[in-house]
Amino acid sequence: MQRGMLKKLVILGTTGSGKTTFMKNLVGDFDGAEVARRVVIEEAQIINTFSPIAADQFENSTTTVSMNVKSVLFLTTRTNQFQYFPMTSDLELDKDNLDSVYPTVMFDTAGQERFSFMQEIGLNGADGVFIFADGTNIASVERVSQFITMIKEEEEKKNKKIPTVVFVNKKDLESRGIYVGAASLSRWITDEDIKIYETTNTDIETFMTPIRVFLNALEGFPIDAQLIFNSVHEVY
Repeated sequence: MQRGMLKKLVILGTTGSGKTTFMKNLVGDFDGAEVARRVVIEEAQIINTFSPIAADQFENSTTTVSMNVKSVLFLTTRTNQFQYFPMTSDLELDKDNLDSVYPTVMFDTAGQERFSFMQEIGLNGADGVFIFADGTNIASVERVSQFITMIKEEEEKKNKKIPTVVFVNKKDLESRGIYVGAASLSRWITDEDIKIYETTNTDIETFMTPIRVFLNALEGFPIDAQLIFNSVHEVY
């Protein structure tokens, strides 16, 4: 796969907002040791440059680790279905049914404030950002403004717009009266380019339409599937 085809998507959000569960819904379960991974795209390969570190060794580790990294291939079919697959070495796709593809590398950053410096590192080179907020936690919702400020600072440093979307998660708890919803954010997010959606990890489809709209707005997307079909399965 040619350089620049994969888009780096960074996931920001507080602890408990559903970031990692979202990742697992996309790619399946993964071992906690994978928080130690970093990826580098080089000549059709994604190379692990950090050794995995088990979760129980984290506190004593001298290596700075706070990100899960997974490659996800989103695609549209000729029948206009939007699908997603973990990008693995054994990925097989129906060539005749493919229309467009959106290869991504997703960085799930730690939500603790003490790891804010790693969130800033993760933002370096980002092509887009998903911000997660726990819609049942006012503190989590309020933290969104800090993440947006962080993104704006990165935009100024790089002189580059970073498309951003906000997911107010845990909508499934709305019936209990503890879900604040998107309206709680729309009052003070003044950037009209930042879209806000209500989502729940109990139904991954609540993310799919927003993600499809988001990916289509990224520079260089969508990619004609026929251009890269023969090489996309090699990236993992």
